[in-house]
Amino acid sequence: MEKDRSTRIIAIAALLVGIIGISLGFAFVASQLTISSSAEVTPVDDFHVYFSSSANSLATNAVPGVGSDANVTATSATIDNTTSPKQPTITNLHATFTLPGQYATYSFYAYNDNDYVAYLKSLVFANTTPTCTAKNAADQTSVTAACAGITLSISVGSGATAITNQTTSIATITNHTLASKSTEPIVVKIDYASNAAKASGDFDVTFGDITLTYDTVDNT
Repeated sequence: MEKDRSTRIIAIAALLVGIIGISLGFAFVASQLTISSSAEVTPVDDFHVYFSSSANSLATNAVPGVGSDANVTATSATIDNTTSPKQPTITNLHATFTLPGQYATYSFYAYNDNDYVAYLKSLVFANTTPTCTAKNAADQTSVTAACAGITLSISVGSGATAITNQTTSIATITNHTLASKSTEPIVVKIDYASNAAKASGDFDVTFGDITLTYDTVDNT
């Protein structure tokens, strides 16, 4: 009888050990799967606003200067959209005046070559006061007096948000949009005011650059 009891105890003990062994086995083979994910999007930097000689497409033909009368000579301006990094230029805007009251204008366009709206954010004059230098023994004092009546102005766009006859910088521009694949007019005017002084001889006038900055996001 004692022998049978001992056998049972051993059997039960063996069963308990077996259960514990199975439990431990499952504990050891259990595994945890963790998925860590991330993604990064780096859009291609294809934002471009160019100068154009056409109101309907992107073109880089010479831009003629138009004088106020037959005595004004204005060269043709040159568009270069290949400058880097992303700095299209229009150069060679030059007029020759003979009398106060004359002016010359250059009309061209900004072209938004993107699939989304562009925003004009700023308009900066490098120098709002021209530099005038006497030539051919002209009196510099009289040249300086005449120089005060010569201005450079720019108009950009049309409608309610148009910038007209601007002669100074605008550091922050808001709500000025340029739709995708469209143009907006730009007019640059070199003006010798009718009430300006006359110089005693020829002189050269030099203006600083005007920079327009467009972006994908408006100023807020």
